[in-house]
Amino acid sequence: MIQQSFEQLIESLAAKTPTPGGGAAAAMTGCMGTALFLMVVRFSRGKKANVAREDDLARVESLLEGHLVRMMPMAERDCRSFDLVSAAYGMPKDNEGQKALRDKAIQEAMHGAMVVPEETLCMVRDVFVAMEGVVDCIGKAIVSDLASGAALLLAAAEGAFLNVKINAAYLTNRELADKTVTRAETVRTEIRRHQLAIATSVDKMLA
Repeated sequence: MIQQSFEQLIESLAAKTPTPGGGAAAAMTGCMGTALFLMVVRFSRGKKANVAREDDLARVESLLEGHLVRMMPMAERDCRSFDLVSAAYGMPKDNEGQKALRDKAIQEAMHGAMVVPEETLCMVRDVFVAMEGVVDCIGKAIVSDLASGAALLLAAAEGAFLNVKINAAYLTNRELADKTVTRAETVRTEIRRHQLAIATSVDKMLA
């Protein structure tokens, strides 16, 4: 998927197919938000105002590069995980034995489809955590890019959370499903806090 042209990517999202869907879109949006964070950090390095913070900025740049590398395959992973769900639903169910195998396959696939967007959600949180310590280094000329990156990352988190929640709804293991959703809600709340802090700071700078 990541090798497609932008036009092909948009067409595949708009197509009447189960994948790519919201989970893949969330992962790709997370990549864009992370990339914008990387851009503003790179522009902030070497500035006179940030001489004393150069080591911090270099460290954050390295962290964000790693986060972006790890996030890049997540859209493809999301598609593959849900393709397994579709395949499980397509299994035969002509007798009780086939039905049992099909139900088992559906549950296993749904669990996988729930886990992948939760990973995306946690990756977005990690990006915000990495960026937190150098937000004050970002100059006024590029704070709009900082806030845009934060907004994209929040959108990615919200999309990923919704995909965790919808896949969890189909699990018969309600304890596992409820624990996963609760855990995801905690991460989403943390992400919202990070995004709001950046948005508030940027609003003040641009007032």
